Amino acid sequence: MIKKLFLVLMFATVLFADIIKVQNFEADLFSKRDSTLKKIELSLMFEGRDIENKREPIVDALNIIVSSFYIEELFTSKGKEKFKKSLIAYVSKKYDIEIEHIFIRKMILKESVGVKEFIKALKKEGYIKKNNI
Repeated sequence: MIKKLFLVLMFATVLFADIIKVQNFEADLFSKRDSTLKKIELSLMFEGRDIENKREPIVDALNIIVSSFYIEELFTSKGKEKFKKSLIAYVSKKYDIEIEHIFIRKMILKESVGVKEFIKALKKEGYIKKNNI
């Protein structure tokens, strides 16, 4: 009887949960090993109640939290779990959005960008004046 009740409750939770998919999200993370920026690509699925119209705050929080991790940390099992817990806690505190689960569908390392190349690109785009650095 208890098993049947548990299954019914789990099924009801799934029925009423909203899902937001964030696909091909890119971020540059710092590597503490070789002092370079590394580009990653993430595809995530967020599950929670009443989140279907809250995509922008969730993506904003994703951008903030993912950039707080070193690349080496994020590509470990413990790092991924810490990332998910941090993101859920930040979204809850900052935006009062309740996310029940985050599923990592894809996490890949795309390319490396050296600090010198990064500064050069910023100068080229006009974000840094040529004599400042």
